[in-house]
Amino acid sequence: MKIIDAHMHLGECRVFGINISEDELLRGLDQNGVEQVIVQPFPGCENFRATHDRIADFAAKHPGRIFGLCSLSPHRKREEYYAEVERCVKQLNFVGVKLHTIGHAVLPLTEDGMLVFEVGTELKIPVMVHTGMGLPFAQPSLCLPAARKFPKTKIVLAHAGFTFLSAEAQVIASECPNVYLETSWCTSNDMGWMIRTIGPDRVMLGSDLPANISSELAKYRGLGLEDRTLQQVLATTVQTVFGLS
Repeated sequence: MKIIDAHMHLGECRVFGINISEDELLRGLDQNGVEQVIVQPFPGCENFRATHDRIADFAAKHPGRIFGLCSLSPHRKREEYYAEVERCVKQLNFVGVKLHTIGHAVLPLTEDGMLVFEVGTELKIPVMVHTGMGLPFAQPSLCLPAARKFPKTKIVLAHAGFTFLSAEAQVIASECPNVYLETSWCTSNDMGWMIRTIGPDRVMLGSDLPANISSELAKYRGLGLEDRTLQQVLATTVQTVFGLS
């Protein structure tokens, strides 16, 4: 059964004190049979442009397996933000952009937060948003105005509320058909509930960190899903949302 991980980081994070190398990331994929992965910088990386280039180099060495997703603080001039996201998409072939609410201290409701959705819409790429841990920035409901304002833009709620706000994330997804749930750090019960209520085509596997891959897979495998449904959440949803080849 094919496995695609929608959410992984590479490099240093000065916010959370983490550093993930290429070798560590690949080892985690290989040990768990993950065929493809979407990789992004941590919010606390020292140089977002250099990390984007590092991810692009990593992808070039593993074509068809590694895909990039850009992430930088929108608390900067609009033209500077747009130029970097456009570079990542058009020159580095990245497949989406991240609004890291807690890591960059951005409320999705603000002008800077909305900038991420505007740029994603203009460049026709999905927008992933960190939700759950890190209130008030990471409250899932704060993405509702953007989801309604940009109904053709696919919005992925990373961590799907992070367990303690998973119900809220599920409600937002139920209200907005362009909202998808990436379930890293959620409970297995929450994941099963999301699949039953909004459907497996709106739910996707994510791990966040290499050490977390096996536990995230175990939660899905423990739900007793039919093979077709399991394949949808383990690969098909993320493949469709991000247009992976």
